[in-house]
Amino acid sequence: MSIITTAPAVPNRVLALYASLLASPTGDRKQRFESLATPPSIHGRGASEEGEGTTTLFSSTIREAKLLGIFEEDEERIKVSEEARSKGTKRDPEARLKSHLIRVLFDPERAEEAKQRGFMTALAWFLRQNPLVPMEFGAPPQSEIAKDLGEHAHRTELTNLNTWQNFVYWARFLGFATMTGSKESKWVVPDPMHAIRDVLTDVFGEDEELPIDAMMAGLARIYPVFEGGDVRREVEDWSSAVPESPSERRLSVATSLALQRLHTKGRISLIARADASSAIMPLGTSERRVSHVRLGAAK
Repeated sequence: MSIITTAPAVPNRVLALYASLLASPTGDRKQRFESLATPPSIHGRGASEEGEGTTTLFSSTIREAKLLGIFEEDEERIKVSEEARSKGTKRDPEARLKSHLIRVLFDPERAEEAKQRGFMTALAWFLRQNPLVPMEFGAPPQSEIAKDLGEHAHRTELTNLNTWQNFVYWARFLGFATMTGSKESKWVVPDPMHAIRDVLTDVFGEDEELPIDAMMAGLARIYPVFEGGDVRREVEDWSSAVPESPSERRLSVATSLALQRLHTKGRISLIARADASSAIMPLGTSERRVSHVRLGAAK
């Protein structure tokens, strides 16, 4: 099982349970915590032989949170793990949870141990899709994935509507997707702007400016689903799509638009220097060449 294939473990529910336990270093008694966390309308369904009220909603979420290293429990109590607590930080619970999830979900070895490897594969495929052609939230893209990845399509774990929608919720929570439309008709767009924004200081370190290749390499070390990352290259190797010319360093439209928006917002500055190695950023109706990226506005 993974966060994609376990529908009850949607991010807002995991966040709510995480935030409620975060304040107490010793956690809470499991039975009491379940009674507080489970809506009264469904509490008690499927009671165990010991008479404890249980629900699939609660137990599935806790199970996945434990696999992700968010919670620890013994016979009596459940608490936030030391790693997921992120001691010393003053960030809000959502930022702290995201920081922990990045460490687990985007580390291939840890993701494998946590049975979450399919999420990165699905995300790498998703980020290769054109954001100018939104995808239907209510229509799983199995046929598109099968056409693109062939025998490797199952590795994304996006096999039905439930897994697709659960994937979208997690991709949006972690800053890789945007949802738009109405309640009756929702659309999904690959949009990694927030994911990139959240790790810019980690990518740049003490540097104020980096060549575009170094910047993308740093980004791919944190998120292997971006161009140059191990998971992205794996998905590209499986893909039936015609590869770009090896003489041209091209970013995907999704990455390009995210970087352009960060540039517009003043979070980074995209610079083109003559005679410097550059990458091509396709922006839909136009292209832009970039050789260097600077944190904040260019000086």
